[in-house]
Amino acid sequence: MTGKVKIQGLCIAQFEAVKDAFSKNFKEGMEIGASFAVMINGKYVIDIWGGHKDINKTQPWEKDTICNVYSTTKVPTVLCTMMCVDRGLLDLDEKVAKYWPEFAQNGKENILVRQLLSHTSGLAGIEEPIPSSSWYDWDKITSLLAAQKPWWEPGTKSGYHSATHGFLLGELVKRVTGKSLGKFFKEEVADRLKIDFHIGLAEEHVPRVTKLIPDGPIINDMFLLMKRVFDIGNNSEIVKKEIKTLDKNVLLDFGAEDQFSVIISNGIIKFKRGKIKNPDCSFITSKDRARTMNWIFSRVKDEPEYISKYLKMEGKPEDLNRVKELFELIALEARKLPSVGIKMGLNGRIRDYSGDRAWQAAELPASNGHGNARSVAKIASVIACEGELEGIRIISQETLEKILEEQIFGRDLLLAYTIRWGLGVALPFKERPRPNPRTCFWGGMGGSAIQMDLDAHIGIGYVMNQMRTQTLQETKDNKYHSDTRGNRLITAVLESLDLI
Repeated sequence: MTGKVKIQGLCIAQFEAVKDAFSKNFKEGMEIGASFAVMINGKYVIDIWGGHKDINKTQPWEKDTICNVYSTTKVPTVLCTMMCVDRGLLDLDEKVAKYWPEFAQNGKENILVRQLLSHTSGLAGIEEPIPSSSWYDWDKITSLLAAQKPWWEPGTKSGYHSATHGFLLGELVKRVTGKSLGKFFKEEVADRLKIDFHIGLAEEHVPRVTKLIPDGPIINDMFLLMKRVFDIGNNSEIVKKEIKTLDKNVLLDFGAEDQFSVIISNGIIKFKRGKIKNPDCSFITSKDRARTMNWIFSRVKDEPEYISKYLKMEGKPEDLNRVKELFELIALEARKLPSVGIKMGLNGRIRDYSGDRAWQAAELPASNGHGNARSVAKIASVIACEGELEGIRIISQETLEKILEEQIFGRDLLLAYTIRWGLGVALPFKERPRPNPRTCFWGGMGGSAIQMDLDAHIGIGYVMNQMRTQTLQETKDNKYHSDTRGNRLITAVLESLDLI
């Protein structure tokens, strides 16, 4: 529990329970700083904020504080893409290659525009391991995507395109308008409606930014991924040849009780929980820096200074080098398999980049939008109010309605739970209900949320700086938003409106 936090801003009397829920998130120690906003029929009924911009709680969260919202950025990106459809520049049922000829490679000749929107194109990630800096090189990433083979038959399954979604849609927008996605959004949406949301953050806005405060990953998830990878190694003829005469004990140490042992002996790799005595070599980090352990599986020599600082290595140099080479080989073999989860897991980032200036300045239309709940709710209201806000028509109601058309419904290959996809937005179903059927929603890694109810004309935005890592069960238990804090707030809104 923490002390009482002053909540500032607008909250009309009808929604006092929402303000109480917002305060409760702070009281229970789930927040450092956050904002929450709701618009109904294009008017704010809630626009509140509180807490601090920094983990030491020395800088207050101000009215104009903005934050990276990760995948909540996908909704304005989808809106921009649909605006191009509305203008006749894109056709949802046309082949992507019509607008992007280089895309017609490696089995992607028939992929449709709608399949990029609905996460069914099979391009959920980049096959080739790349340095983190490559994600700031638009032409490199789009060229890799254009050349890459889909990871599954396009249109048959969904696999969340966490980072690639923005590059795929952004390249389409660029091809048909001549503008980058960030520029198109700024000129065609944000400037017209005075929305303080940025895809590619200008230097002038940096002083207002609160950086995300990462939460450590769930170590059990890392254990399961590594177990699968080492099992693959045991079944690879190439790996078997390498370990035939190798006898090494390796410790992967995340601190406290989170320690794993890799025992290589008699041509077999055994991977188990617990600490091994007298290991030949050890890789040691802390739980809050656990992602640095991804480095041991990667041939990309990325972030050497960061690795040197946060990943301690003990053992003879020749043993460390031999084990590292073996782990890289095992990862290479694992990447050859069709498992999307393994491909994405092995290509995972070694740290959070969201506070870097290079990250802020780049245009990453799936993941680096900066805004606050006020701006996110206003973007939501463009959709919730059926394309027109403050007397300005952004997109026709007819075209906007198409985002509510179900594209695919089933267990997502990457999210590992069932999702019903419209065109770039999630749609309600039994386990993820909404009181009104013409509702769509999404959110960002760590907790942010955006929700649009086109029946009641409700736009909701939630933005925070304290990221939370939840178990899959906790996520499944939340009806109205995957993150517990946002779920509590949205539930209170719906209850205040007598919708649930």
